Amino acid sequence: MLKFLIWLIKLPFVLLAVVLMAALGLIGVIISLLGVCLIPVLGIGLLILPIGLAFLLAAWLIARLL
Repeated sequence: MLKFLIWLIKLPFVLLAVVLMAALGLIGVIISLLGVCLIPVLGIGLLILPIGLAFLLAAWLIARLL
């Protein structure tokens, strides 16, 4: 019974982490692709690309913690 209660307490946090991981991964991919596409435009993509990579890194870290 105690294990079931602990599982019920942890479930919302795990689900939130999975949703956050998926959202950060998707945002990271989109921003990274945008950065790659904008590299020829005055190099502005080089400023955007690390932001996308940071989102991907955050998603990867959350996945590793699960």
